[in-house]
Amino acid sequence: MYVVRITLADVGARVVIRRRIAGPVPLTDVIGTLQSWTAGVLTVVDANGEVTSVTEGDLVAAKVVPPRPDRRRPVPGPPDPEDTGLEVH
Repeated sequence: MYVVRITLADVGARVVIRRRIAGPVPLTDVIGTLQSWTAGVLTVVDANGEVTSVTEGDLVAAKVVPPRPDRRRPVPGPPDPEDTGLEVH
């Protein structure tokens, strides 16, 4: 069961929206910041700055989601047992 759990009060929050589209797969998701909800159109900006407009009539489900996780640096592997830490010239 799909449920729309966002309101005008969520403008500025990070959301995921499932919407109807034309084509063989009739639904798709958009995730990003809800920038506006005006005159029946929701505007979402994703992490790459791409703007997506969704009409209320195409809205299937939506909810607020947590902030995007920070990119983490790779965890270094175990130390090389042969590495003495001395530079050889």
